[in-house]
Amino acid sequence: MRTTLTHATVPAQPGWFLAVFTNSDGIYGVRCEQIIAWEIQRTTSSNGLVTRFPLPITAEGRNTDLDCTIWGIKRPDGKLVFPLRANEGISEDKLARFAHLLESESPIEKPNVTSPSIAYCDREIASASRSS
Repeated sequence: MRTTLTHATVPAQPGWFLAVFTNSDGIYGVRCEQIIAWEIQRTTSSNGLVTRFPLPITAEGRNTDLDCTIWGIKRPDGKLVFPLRANEGISEDKLARFAHLLESESPIEKPNVTSPSIAYCDREIASASRSS
C-alpha cells in the first residue's frame, strides 16, 4: 500500500478566526480573518497510519500560503492556539510574543467582515447594519 492524501472541505462554526502575524522592519502586527470553512488534509501512510490536518479557509482569502507566515487560530472561547504542523522552526518564545500581541491589540473584537450577512447570518440584521 502506498501513501495517499485526500482533501475534504467542511463549514466552520461561527467564532473561529485565523490570526496571521507579521514582522515588517521590526514592527510586529496581526491580521485576523473570520474562518468560514476548513480544508481537512487526510494522509494514510503505507502502514495504515492516518493523520489529519485542518487548514482554515477565510472569506477574504488572503491566506493563500500559510507555509510562509506565522499563524494561529483564535477559538470561539477566545483562546489562541498554534496548530502542531504549522509554524515549524518558530520558537515557543516567539509564538508567545505573538500571542501577547493579539491579546493586547484585541483586533477580533470588531472583525473586518466582507459581508454583514456572513457575520450576522440573518438578512434583517445585515440590512439594519448597512443602514446604520
